Amino acid sequence: MMLSAAMVLLTIVEWSTIATAFSTNRLGRFISPRTVPIFHSAKTDEVIPGANKNATSNSSKDKAAIIFLHGLGDSPDGWASLAEALPNLRPSLASLDITYVFPPAQMVGITVNGGEKMPGWFDVYDWPIGVDAKDDPKGLAMSVKRVEKIVTQLKDEEGIDPSRVVLGGFSQGGAVAIMAAYNRRKKDAIPFAGCICMSGWLPMKDYLDVSEETAQATPLFWAHGQYDEKILFEQQMYGVNKLEGVGVDVTAISYPVGHESSNFEEIDDMAGFLEAVLCPQPETRKVPKYAQVDIETAGSVTDDDETNALLYYLCAIGIQEYDASRGLSTPYETPAL
Repeated sequence: MMLSAAMVLLTIVEWSTIATAFSTNRLGRFISPRTVPIFHSAKTDEVIPGANKNATSNSSKDKAAIIFLHGLGDSPDGWASLAEALPNLRPSLASLDITYVFPPAQMVGITVNGGEKMPGWFDVYDWPIGVDAKDDPKGLAMSVKRVEKIVTQLKDEEGIDPSRVVLGGFSQGGAVAIMAAYNRRKKDAIPFAGCICMSGWLPMKDYLDVSEETAQATPLFWAHGQYDEKILFEQQMYGVNKLEGVGVDVTAISYPVGHESSNFEEIDDMAGFLEAVLCPQPETRKVPKYAQVDIETAGSVTDDDETNALLYYLCAIGIQEYDASRGLSTPYETPAL
């Protein structure tokens, strides 16, 4: 693909503006925030803050839902702007009638924090959390049940089939998302369209029970920081191996960051995954199934640091593809890993 100097300059300015905003603010603050309405179930007493529709949604569009669970000690406010960020990053998502749900965790006593109560999906006994961390089966089960209620509510009141639902979460929320997505052994349980784990982990690893139908129908996107000091990077490697071992299609990408939620490349890759699983004919760049996003890797392409940085930025916004094993590939060419 040949780019004019004007196109390159515009690309740099646009990417720089977004990246700067991400580095200085919480997720989604680079887009003007909006008040998120409350989605109330007439069938239950549960109130779900954060369920909203695209401003342009109408009944003629394909329905879908994205449920995203925040991390320990956080709130839905930290992630609600995904409802605007994702369609901006992948315009094809705006063509869908998407309901976004950002439920709040309940106040839970956290053992590793001296029993202090904070918003959480279950108790935490170890810090940092490695592959041998102790689980809280009861807390996990309760949170998975909450997710199931939301899914049922979306189907009964919004007409959104579970097969059009993507379940995701950050950190502790990502752990719940994996549990809820891949341990669906209830009778007549319909597999989700996809699952997203951002800097999370696979809990209850010795009791993983994934049906063949779920493994084939629900792909997983797992993003993790290589220098994550809270949910250790080994959790991604271990969890991916376990889930692939039972047939789950996993896209795992690591980034040269710590335990962060405001990394532009992660959000952009997540948007690409959502486009791929929710849009019938996605126009998305292909992302390597296993990649390490690292500007230094591009050094093998040219000897010019500024050119390397520019090429990497073009990859990040989807104009070119980026393959950590060999630098750049031609546009829309499947990388040979």
